[in-house]
Amino acid sequence: MATYQALQFTGDSAKPLIWVNKALPAARTLPPDQVLVAVQYSRINHKDRLALNPKNRIIAGNDYPLVGGIDLAGVITASNQPVWPVGTAVIATGFDLGTARDGGFAEYAQVPIQYLTQLPTGLSAQEAMALGTAGLTAAAALTELFRVTALTDKTAPILITGGHSAVGQIAAGILQRRRYANVTISSAHDWPAPAQALAHAKYAAALDTVGGDALSVILPQIAPGGTVVAVGNLGQAQLTTSIYPFILRGIRLQGIDSVHLLPADRAELWQLLATNLRPTPFPDFPTISFDQLPAALLAANQPSPVIAVA
Repeated sequence: MATYQALQFTGDSAKPLIWVNKALPAARTLPPDQVLVAVQYSRINHKDRLALNPKNRIIAGNDYPLVGGIDLAGVITASNQPVWPVGTAVIATGFDLGTARDGGFAEYAQVPIQYLTQLPTGLSAQEAMALGTAGLTAAAALTELFRVTALTDKTAPILITGGHSAVGQIAAGILQRRRYANVTISSAHDWPAPAQALAHAKYAAALDTVGGDALSVILPQIAPGGTVVAVGNLGQAQLTTSIYPFILRGIRLQGIDSVHLLPADRAELWQLLATNLRPTPFPDFPTISFDQLPAALLAANQPSPVIAVA
């Protein structure tokens, strides 16, 4: 029987990762709504590192052991679906990949077709994983920000928090591609509590990856009609605010959930990332080999590399 190699998360702090050989399913055994993908590239995300520890509840306790990896790019090698034929280059991110279903840290992955997006022209599999969930999140967030009327002016002031994060870096690159000239990028994690319910209207829009105190401070500084998109909680989850920025300035707070995006929305965002929203410069995240994956996962506070699986 043919097998493939995969990296399982065990949920055991003494030995959190193990290499396993899994049986390669034949096309005739696949459920009608699933295909087999030969994984070419994956990517380490912050969520993958959190999933190593059951206390973080990324993976339910009874779902360990599980192959990790919430992102993958590869080629379909077995399919019973005419619309997803063998040889199709695909991307899969989000949903329950690597959290309740075996994910992308493997040579092959069995993936539901509703998780798939065809790799767009102009984007390689490696580039797709350099963007990954972070790029999809940044694109979804910025398409919301671009609805702000003030952003028709390319000198409108925009704030990005968590500038060291992958989402922050990619969002900054997209804004540079779109020639926005007044973007403030903050890497601060500790923000002072807001001194007042309304402050000087400093920003037309903001993309926040930190949450908590950062978001509490930003909301009173948004100009009338502006928007804040919240995409993460690198800082804290608790939000302290008042009603005044919303009823006196008409601002909007929009959450972004890139995990459960509809297939059509995913396809549109990936197409934009390959064209009009392709970051400039393109993210230069390191690429490592498959056998280097365990050490990279266990290296906390290190860059999140692309994984060359094949």
